[in-house]
Amino acid sequence: MSKRKNGEGRGEEVVGGASKKIKTARTGVAEPTKRSISQETAHNSEGSTVSKNRELRIFGKFARKKGWKVRRQQKDEAAGEKDHTQGTPRASLPKKTKQYSRRNESGWQVSDAVGGYLVDFDPVFSVDEEYLLLAYKSSIRIYATNTSLLVRTLSASTKQSGITAFALSASNPSQLYVALTHGLVEKWDWKEGQRLGKWIINSQISDISVVSQISHNAEEDLVYTVDGRAGSWMITAHYLRLGKGPSQTEAHTLYKSTEPISSFKVLENGSVVIAVMGSRLILGNIASLQASPLKNVRYTWREVTCPEWITTFDARISGGQKEEVGGRTIKASLKSPISVNIVTGGLRGSVYIYRDLLANLIEKERKKHIPTPIAQHLHWHRTGVGATKWSSDGNYIISGGEETVLALWQLDTGQKQLLPHLSAPIESVVVSPSGVSYAIRLADNSAMVVSTAELQPIVSVPGIQVATSRPPSVQLPDLPRIAEPTNSLSMFRRPAAAVSKSSVDQLLLAVPAELSSRSSIISGSRNAAFLQTLDIRSGSQASKQALTRTKVTDKNIGPEANPIKEPNVVLLQTSHDGQWLATIEEWTPPRQDIRFLATNEQDTIEKQIFRMEIYLKFWQWDDVSQQWELVSRIEAPHQNSDHSSQSLGRILDLLEIPLASGFSTIGGDGIVKIWSPKIRYRDGIRVKSKEGQSLVTWTCLQDIPLTALSKAEDRGSSKVTARLALSTDGSLLVAGYQSLSSSLLYLIDTESGDIRNVRPDIFSGPLIGLGIIDRYLVALADNLTVWDIVDDRIQYEISIYSYGLSSRRQMNAMHFAVDQQSKNFAVAIPEIASAGSTTKLGSGLVVFDPVHAIPVSMTSLPQTLIVLLPLEQKRGYITIDSAAEVRTLTPTSQLLSFSMEEGERPARQNDLENMYGTSIGTLLDETRNSAPNTLLLKGSPESVDYSFSESADDNVLIVHQHELAEVFDSGNPLTLPSITVLFEQVAGLFSKALST
Repeated sequence: MSKRKNGEGRGEEVVGGASKKIKTARTGVAEPTKRSISQETAHNSEGSTVSKNRELRIFGKFARKKGWKVRRQQKDEAAGEKDHTQGTPRASLPKKTKQYSRRNESGWQVSDAVGGYLVDFDPVFSVDEEYLLLAYKSSIRIYATNTSLLVRTLSASTKQSGITAFALSASNPSQLYVALTHGLVEKWDWKEGQRLGKWIINSQISDISVVSQISHNAEEDLVYTVDGRAGSWMITAHYLRLGKGPSQTEAHTLYKSTEPISSFKVLENGSVVIAVMGSRLILGNIASLQASPLKNVRYTWREVTCPEWITTFDARISGGQKEEVGGRTIKASLKSPISVNIVTGGLRGSVYIYRDLLANLIEKERKKHIPTPIAQHLHWHRTGVGATKWSSDGNYIISGGEETVLALWQLDTGQKQLLPHLSAPIESVVVSPSGVSYAIRLADNSAMVVSTAELQPIVSVPGIQVATSRPPSVQLPDLPRIAEPTNSLSMFRRPAAAVSKSSVDQLLLAVPAELSSRSSIISGSRNAAFLQTLDIRSGSQASKQALTRTKVTDKNIGPEANPIKEPNVVLLQTSHDGQWLATIEEWTPPRQDIRFLATNEQDTIEKQIFRMEIYLKFWQWDDVSQQWELVSRIEAPHQNSDHSSQSLGRILDLLEIPLASGFSTIGGDGIVKIWSPKIRYRDGIRVKSKEGQSLVTWTCLQDIPLTALSKAEDRGSSKVTARLALSTDGSLLVAGYQSLSSSLLYLIDTESGDIRNVRPDIFSGPLIGLGIIDRYLVALADNLTVWDIVDDRIQYEISIYSYGLSSRRQMNAMHFAVDQQSKNFAVAIPEIASAGSTTKLGSGLVVFDPVHAIPVSMTSLPQTLIVLLPLEQKRGYITIDSAAEVRTLTPTSQLLSFSMEEGERPARQNDLENMYGTSIGTLLDETRNSAPNTLLLKGSPESVDYSFSESADDNVLIVHQHELAEVFDSGNPLTLPSITVLFEQVAGLFSKALST
């Protein structure tokens, strides 16, 4: 125990009304060389000659600006011949694409982000408990506690900034302080959705607390922050004033340490400050509350060491005299006796209760013979405690952790009550102001509110469960355990995802059971064992079910304190009718479990590979239970008998084959297999379900060996990559196989299974994506290559800029998708974004037409993409990034807007009839009257004429009921998107009806 005083100010000036700009920069790589662009003349489909000089000039200007490497194809028109081997158009994707914006210049629109991961910070109740405020990576979201519906979203001022902490104003509970990365603090009126001001603190803020102080009979917020800078951690007090110059804003450092401060609490309007540093509690109290200005405030600091590393804590004050000042009840002085009670949760699962800790420490200073305060010890959790809280009356302790159980400890009797089987480990618990409910944040990126009387959930806010790359909020020490070596089998693979074919705007994701934001408290598996159905309009969960054997609520720790991992779903795909789902799962036994069977380490690895489990599962959708039911499970579908290679039995890609009413797989054994359902018979009689439907089983319809793979290393290397692609009519199946010594493309007849052609020179390097658009085949590897299958020539080729990333990391950051609706494809490439000394990896999303190398759309996204898929029954793409945020990229030409002169705009109405603006029908009538037979499309190069018939029937816009049902009927009223998204979708239906 030690006693220290620290009151030195930093002498910093807090600047108000400023914002930090984040720019995208090139780091650690050389500039690409520029090449000349040759001109050419092309022929159109009617045979007439059309000059493309203007197009090439635009392309050349674009390429020189972006630093592309380009080589255009030469044509010998006199001889009428084409060179298929030389003159390939080449380019290199730019280091920097267009900065992120909601609508780019090419006419493509990026939607606002939905979803996102919850920040490791406690939820906040409004004072009246009608709302629950949750902090996500880039926004604060406000939910109604009576309906669980999203009421309002407060978005961060910049896309690059992330939210680290937030707190309600103590003087005005309708206002909110939000701390962002890069030292930015914003003040919001969260009820009105207005940003009131912002300040730059010039340090990284990890925690924030707000108290009120009386100044000239008026209340004013005093903001306490935990911020770090240059290897030091500080507790700082701020007066952040609006409408005044920088000199009127005060900041004063109260405590400074070289050790990280994981969390803190400010009690009794700033009379007591408690902080946690590792296994130590730091308590500070102030002798007088009347010290002014802020630089004269001095705290007396005391320390006490706890038996365990502190993972969570809570504190409350009881006792003392109070007085009324300015109509508000505040503590008069610390001369009156107060009791500071603290509860801590430890890394090894213990709960410690310190009663009247501050008074005991003060008494120990006066009388040296008094022993160090002894804490009451409670132990039930088997691993680190995730959350601890006092009840509102101080009679209970609420705790939770990895067991997915909420424990309520009654202190008077020593009894405990358990609320078991929550959906994921508990990371934080908050007691409502009146004490009638608990807000719980879970490790599966969800939150819920539970009533204290019935212990029943009354609010549920599910989130996206994809594994993210966020760093742990608090770096905790690792407990002793036997380490599991990492091998190529445990290499990170992007999450398995597929667009639902039966439900519009739904996405299927293979997700893990939990996503801990802490390093060692919850050490569960991140293997994807669950299927989450996501509504992409609202970013919320529609349903979730298990796909593999799971250990969510059972004890899943082995004898050596290692977690027992579930199988990992690495691939999934749905059928075209939405009735079938195919999944691939893998599981490798822990190495320590089979080490006793081996003579050396190499023998251990071989035996581990030999016991690897790979399953191909087929699921059928059940309309009654609204879940997928398992129909067939095929063990080791691509496993050979020799087991001589790590990836020999792995399935590298999965694709639907509509022509065969089945699926196709390609494995590390160099074999393509086509799987199809077959009616199940028993003793010559069809097996039927209780509903009278024939039951089916899945079998292998065709085995197609890739005959050119003769070398064992070609079929057995752990670095083998393979992809499948299907033509639009389903008659041609293309298999791309890349090994140590070759990169081959196989063209397969899907009906007969014959290999029609083998091409060795189309791509090189690890194969990331493969797709077919009409006559063109697109391959994404080290280069982006477009091959004209009919003319057998390379249409163009673009090299990918690597930023100096390793091949493995570059593969994880690159994605490929084909949109058959708009006949184009999208590529996600890595980008390096820097903000001061901070550098992070983002993504550039580029859309191409297969005919020309000029991008259709280029957009920069602030986070690395982990999912890129085409939209179902719509044009465009859907993305999920490493912050679990969902966006869509769609062409704006799908929406029709009308241009009118300023004087012709309808007058704004204040009645409820026109509360959402003038109706489409009224707008059309006014447009026809002002400009007969003409409609102007905004964003089009020229106006488009439409001739309207005099018949009334011809002027009616018809939108069918089932089209509106697709917009509003999401299956779950809680997953409806915002009114802005609904309006855009309805406007799109009317524009579609108008264009037809």
